Amino acid sequence: MVVALLLGSLVGFVDYVASVHGASKYDPPITAEEGRQLRELPMNKAVVVMAARRRILTRREWVAESIGYSYFWRGVAKDSIVPILGVFIACVFMGRLQMRAGGPQ
Repeated sequence: MVVALLLGSLVGFVDYVASVHGASKYDPPITAEEGRQLRELPMNKAVVVMAARRRILTRREWVAESIGYSYFWRGVAKDSIVPILGVFIACVFMGRLQMRAGGPQ
C-alpha cells in the first residue's frame, strides 16, 4: 500500500507538471480597476495592452510559483488517483501470482 501511494503520487506529480504548456503571468499583476478598464476597451486593443505585460513561464518557474497554492495540489491529487490505484492493483496481482507459484510468502 505504501508503494502504491508513493509511486502513484510521484507519477501524478510528474504527469501534472508535464501537462503544463505555455504558462504565463502578467507582470505587474492586473488590478481590479485595470480589469474594469480593459473590459471597456475593444478586444483588439485589450489584447495589445495585455500582451505587453504577459510573460511566458518555463515549467520550473511555473512550479516554483504555483507550489504554494491549493489549486496546484488539487491538480496533483486528481492526477494521482489512477496511478495509485494502478500500482496497488498491480501489487495485489503480483502477490497473488507469487502465492500461486509457491514463492516466498
